[in-house]
Amino acid sequence: MGKSYLHIFLFLFLAAESGAQQKYWIYFKDKTPAESLSATDYYDLPLSKSYLDSLTSLSFPVIHQSKWLNAVSIAASDHQLPLLESLGFVEKIQPLNAGLRVRSYLQHTDAGQAHALQQLHADTLIALGLHGKGIKIGIIDGGFLDADKEEPLIHLSKKLAPSYYYNFIEEDIRDPFTGSRKYDDDHGTKVWRLIGGYSNDHNKHFGLASQSTYYLARTDQGDREYRGEEDYWIAALEWMHDHGIRLVNSSLGYSNGYDNPDENYLPKDVDGRSAAITQAANIAAKEKNMILVVAAGNDGGNEFGVISIPADAEGILAVGATGFLHWKRQGYSSVGPDALPYVKPEIACFSGRGTSFSAPVITGLIASVIQECPAISSREVIEIIKRSSHLYPYPNNYLGYGVPDARKILRLINQMEIPLTHMEVLATADSIKLDVAGLNTVIFHKKDKTQVISQEIGKSRRNKLIVHRVDNAKFSTVATPERVIEIKWL
Repeated sequence: MGKSYLHIFLFLFLAAESGAQQKYWIYFKDKTPAESLSATDYYDLPLSKSYLDSLTSLSFPVIHQSKWLNAVSIAASDHQLPLLESLGFVEKIQPLNAGLRVRSYLQHTDAGQAHALQQLHADTLIALGLHGKGIKIGIIDGGFLDADKEEPLIHLSKKLAPSYYYNFIEEDIRDPFTGSRKYDDDHGTKVWRLIGGYSNDHNKHFGLASQSTYYLARTDQGDREYRGEEDYWIAALEWMHDHGIRLVNSSLGYSNGYDNPDENYLPKDVDGRSAAITQAANIAAKEKNMILVVAAGNDGGNEFGVISIPADAEGILAVGATGFLHWKRQGYSSVGPDALPYVKPEIACFSGRGTSFSAPVITGLIASVIQECPAISSREVIEIIKRSSHLYPYPNNYLGYGVPDARKILRLINQMEIPLTHMEVLATADSIKLDVAGLNTVIFHKKDKTQVISQEIGKSRRNKLIVHRVDNAKFSTVATPERVIEIKWL
């Protein structure tokens, strides 16, 4: 009798396992007939209706469609994969990794976050009345709980039309401002405040884009982690493009730490091309004239170490975090991997609470830039932001080009020269004395032109700073907010 019960149990267990479903990306081989290609952008062509109908007829209902990737997400079990692979119109099948997470959020108070605006010299833009007026901004996040009750956001939440919000997790819940603090459903609220928050009562700017129009998308569910919120993020990005949005902020990302270790991304996967979410971000930046501002992630102090996906996408702005008294990398801020052929993150600014709250500061800054120069292209915006930053032209994989300066940005927009603040020196010994003044001096020792070995605070005496070469360093960057010196060790 015991053996019979055991056999029944094993049969039911195996049956349940064979029927367990997860999400998959189904990539199609082609789209509509070739004669349609001349009429519109390939990425905007609809997916083949016959392919969609075929999946439905085989009991694979489509969850989300991506015109940009020419793919759909579906739920399927392992034993159904051979059937899908046999379909002549299927190019490839990829599992969706475990859900997007608010990977860049640290629990701290709001105290000190205004330092970021001070660091960027944001008062220059505020004095000119550049508050992102007329600019559409999209926020892809986990939730916007009680944003309508936050005094700095009341003026913005009142203008949020029903069509400006999309809940990709629970499509039947249309109230943007509901949820639970227990599951970080107010994370998007905090991000929104740092993009465009403004207090009439105290005449205080929490963010620079206080006069922008906002579109909000909820794509992360904080109460559970399950396979496949990646398709929600991509669907949200395409939804925003369809609404004419150029500027998007997202503080969500992939790295590791999922319930099933087999689903973790590895640092080698942060390659700028492999993940579907990175592919979509690449298309947005390179083909759609969109500006994506993404938190670099908070893995800098753990085993994963490098930036989260999709911060690895080329052409977007991944934002790291600095300190305030000294502009060095915050210990949690993720670094750029060695293998990428371009520098990541691109820029950084102060946050004591995670890179989630560095990225929105930069988003508000960019909204002000576009207001001042509406005809500017997305690539020009990113180039200007880089050129205005304090480490330019010596970026590294800790802070990218460093902290942007609104004063320089305005001069660059108006095609005015900016003072030369950088120089290169050759060091023939293992130490060098430089003329450097100021308390906020940081030295980045690098094994090549961008990869940092270590960082340290420089301590000058009588306006003289002695820099010692560290092991394996070929370059060292000495930076103050106003000046940067690149040392080449011979």
